[in-house]
Amino acid sequence: MHKTSRGLTLIELLVVMGVIGILVGLLLPAVQFARETARQVQCRNNLRQMGIALHNYHTVHRQLPSGFVWPNRTFWSGQLLPYLEQDALYNTLQFTVPATWTVPPNETACATYLDVFRCPTSSAPRHLTAQGITDRVPCNYLACASGKIDRESGPHPLVGFSYNDGVFFVNSNTRFADILDGTSNTVALGEAIFRFERSGRDHNGGEQFIDHWYIGTQEGRNSEISESLGTTAAPVNAWRDRSLFVDERELCFGSLHPGGAHVVFADGHVSFTADRIDERTWGTLGTRQEGDLQARLLTSRSGLPCPFG
Repeated sequence: MHKTSRGLTLIELLVVMGVIGILVGLLLPAVQFARETARQVQCRNNLRQMGIALHNYHTVHRQLPSGFVWPNRTFWSGQLLPYLEQDALYNTLQFTVPATWTVPPNETACATYLDVFRCPTSSAPRHLTAQGITDRVPCNYLACASGKIDRESGPHPLVGFSYNDGVFFVNSNTRFADILDGTSNTVALGEAIFRFERSGRDHNGGEQFIDHWYIGTQEGRNSEISESLGTTAAPVNAWRDRSLFVDERELCFGSLHPGGAHVVFADGHVSFTADRIDERTWGTLGTRQEGDLQARLLTSRSGLPCPFG
């Protein structure tokens, strides 16, 4: 007698497909979580490399790089290139006064893709022609200029000028000894979102984009200081809040990571700062000599959720 093979009935098939669907549904969040964890690790590593580079720069020059060099219009990131294993690229730059960034070799440098200046979660294009610089590469990290000033346009005070209270500003020459709040309590660099879309008009009436770049620029000063500098006077992830003025959204530190953004402090340690952090505490972390930082941190630790991850 021959035995006949029995296939799955429709009901059994539907049950199997349902079980598979449930398993996939359970696995997908775990996979996404693992991917986001890997992206955060890479982002932290980028900032850690930059933190080490800042210390090596200080060892050689006895000061930190300027946030923005005027008049040759070089960013802090351009000055750090030799300390990020990019000596060859740095040696191609021409620091004429004023430097021309729309022609080789400077334009070529701005179009060179460098992983260290890009957060893996970024949705920014790899290259974008802007301000006359062909195939320019967006940047996802800003240097901290202030903890009190949240504007780059209109009347003074403005981010970037020599009276700024942060570590980096135009032609700054800050030493570690100048950071009286302590290097472990002062933000040096942090993540920033790149959104090359019309985001509103500033106090000068100019249409603004949330755009950040590295190495050098044709503009980058006054109402364009947010190309390279940020402020903790703007809330973490202020870019998400369309009710805030465009200057705050351009100058804020933020990311696509859930719940906050990474920053590297002047001593080189990296922390994840929650976007629920008290705004006064966050502002104080951006200043180099505020003086009451410890009291605020002790207050936040005595009953409130810790703002750092």
